[in-house]
Amino acid sequence: MRVYLKIENGRRYFIPAPIWLIKAGLGMGGFGVRIAKKHIPEDQIAYVESIDFRKLKEAIDVLKEYKGLNMVDIKAKDGTEVKIVI
Repeated sequence: MRVYLKIENGRRYFIPAPIWLIKAGLGMGGFGVRIAKKHIPEDQIAYVESIDFRKLKEAIDVLKEYKGLNMVDIKAKDGTEVKIVI
């Protein structure tokens, strides 16, 4: 997976995110959620607790079959652009 970021002053960033690294991060989802709960407003904690990290890892496996797929392609009015490609 690749993340491309262009900010309003014209600087461009490229962030490679290997699928195995994403899956490893999802495997530690319970640990990260415990830390994140300290910083999430009370009315939004239910959204984070409803995430099934095992199913999310399975979905990432399916996405590997679609190399080149544009998942996110956003262009803001201020010139900021974000693009995520599998």
